[in-house]
Amino acid sequence: MASLIARIRELVTAHAHHSLDLAENPDVMAQQVLRDLSEDIQAAQRALVTALGAEKSLARSRAQFLAEGADWERKAEQLLRAGNDDLARGALERAVAARRRAEEQEAPLETAQRSVSHLREQVEQLKREWESARARAAQINANQAAATALGVASQGGDHYSRAMDRAQRLDQLSRKAARFESEVEAATELLNEQTRFDRAAAQADQAAAVDTAFAALQQRVAASPASA
Repeated sequence: MASLIARIRELVTAHAHHSLDLAENPDVMAQQVLRDLSEDIQAAQRALVTALGAEKSLARSRAQFLAEGADWERKAEQLLRAGNDDLARGALERAVAARRRAEEQEAPLETAQRSVSHLREQVEQLKREWESARARAAQINANQAAATALGVASQGGDHYSRAMDRAQRLDQLSRKAARFESEVEAATELLNEQTRFDRAAAQADQAAAVDTAFAALQQRVAASPASA
């Protein structure tokens, strides 16, 4: 009976060790790390697309405000030449406001451009790391196949250690990729803060800017011959 129990215990222990060896298969683990890293790259690319969208939106908004300001200034000049000073001043006020809003977009736009550049560099670096990781995973597979062919599976501890070192490096890259979205959120908050600050500053000197622009327009109109 004691001998039978001992044999059963040995059988269970052997089966447990075999299952553990399968679970810790370096090639399987390396492939999973590659899949995880691939998902991180996709997430980083989505973050880059979002940042690019924000940059393009800011650039388009700035261009629209500049065009709007130029259009209102042309209308102000026409009204002033026609003798409608009040209407000319109102049009000029809108021109100044539009240009001011265009200026408000400049700092956020620069921030968005820097964020896009930074994200693009990180995505490219992460892609290069993924290619390197894939080569290392292929090497793990080759090492494991060679060990099996040579009948030295019992010495696979060294291969496992190297695989875990690589997996740790890939995990560091995964954490780096996870920071991308946080950086995009931080950039968005910075854009909002900058916009609020610029809007407050614009309100403070809006009237002075309109007066200066109106005086300059009057001088320009007075110095130029009346249009037919």
